[in-house]
Amino acid sequence: MKANLSKLIPELEKSYKTELENLAATHLRTDKIKMALHNAAKKGHRALRIALPGGIDLRKTDGAEMFKEWIKENGLTAEWHSRVATTEDGRQAAGFDVEISW
Repeated sequence: MKANLSKLIPELEKSYKTELENLAATHLRTDKIKMALHNAAKKGHRALRIALPGGIDLRKTDGAEMFKEWIKENGLTAEWHSRVATTEDGRQAAGFDVEISW
C-alpha cells in the first residue's frame, strides 16, 4: 500500500502546482489589474484590494513573481493580507489577498 502512495503524492503535487499557476495567471493579470487600479483612482481611492480565491496561497507562484515585478516596475506597493475562508467542503483554510497602493 505504501508504494502506491509514493506514486500518488508526486501526481497530486504536480496537479496542485499546475492549478496554483493557472489561478495566478487568471487572478494576477496585470492588464485587468491596471484597469481596476484606474477605476479605483477615478473613485478617489489610493489603494485596491484584489480578492484571490479563498483558502489558496498564490504568493510563491511564477505568476505572482511576474506580478511583483510589474508592481515594482510601476512604482506601486503590494501587501499580502491573510484571511480565512470556508472551502467548498466546509474546511477553514488560510489564503491571501493582495492590496495594491500608490
